[in-house]
Amino acid sequence: MRGIARVLVVDDEPLQRALLLRALAPLGLEVWVASHGQEALERLQDGMPHAVLTDLHMPFMDGLTLTRHLKALDPLLPVILLTADGEREVRLKGIEAGADDFLHRPVDLAELRLRVKGHVERRFLQEKLEDLERALLALVRAVEAKDPYTAGHGERVARYALWTAEVLGVLAHEVEDLRLGALLHDVGKIAIPDHLLRGDRPLTEEEWRIVREHPIKGDEILKPLKAHPRLRPYVRWHHERLDGSGYPDGITEVPLLVQAVAAADIYDTLTSRRTYRHPAKPEEALEVLREEADQGRLSQEVVRAFRSALLRNRVLRR
Repeated sequence: MRGIARVLVVDDEPLQRALLLRALAPLGLEVWVASHGQEALERLQDGMPHAVLTDLHMPFMDGLTLTRHLKALDPLLPVILLTADGEREVRLKGIEAGADDFLHRPVDLAELRLRVKGHVERRFLQEKLEDLERALLALVRAVEAKDPYTAGHGERVARYALWTAEVLGVLAHEVEDLRLGALLHDVGKIAIPDHLLRGDRPLTEEEWRIVREHPIKGDEILKPLKAHPRLRPYVRWHHERLDGSGYPDGITEVPLLVQAVAAADIYDTLTSRRTYRHPAKPEEALEVLREEADQGRLSQEVVRAFRSALLRNRVLRR
């Protein structure tokens, strides 16, 4: 495991706490202890643990109530319930409270170590992914800082694209890739000279060629990531069109969710203020999307879903 893992052990019986501490010692963990749920919550002032191991029956605040409080603070924090109750009803209550795992007393100490180790390692992986996402978001904001008029563009495009995906009824496992792909769609602009992105004058043909390289640059930036194959379509193809008129590859089979990002990108660009024009009204921007669909560059289905998403989320009025 990376770093020192913190595990919070909550049990009102001193002997049981001592047994758990001895069992966890070989894992090299930093173990915090509390004698009931209320004390456990007070310990969180020192930071969040990587996992919580709690008894079910305790005074002041029992394990189920503690689990609910912990999950309200952090839904992904692993909580393992220890109980001598074997009844199905107890387990169902634990699941309802948000518990991630159960260990029946008397506890098999080898199993306890394996369970805790597994949950802590998954927690470290989650934190690593969160760190990566923060780094990527910082990169997006660095791109947007090159032109103050594009501040927040990536996050707005992601929001519009996710709304559209909800209307289209996409699978749950596709949503996170869509969100990250939409956030990062313009990441390649970090490699484009600032003066070409500010839009304060018409660009020459050669300058436009350089700007149009940003999807390729973005693809290259993300290539070292394990998620690259899943994020690549959004970053490389968000300027592609169904009639082959897009760039950089001129493809005609553009995935539906990539088109959702493309529609969101067009809409946000049109409705945002720029140095050279006032922002378009939502209906005016939607008319441009309808024209794109009528001319065979975007899917009619995506454009209809995009409009429905704006209505659902009260960006448009009926």
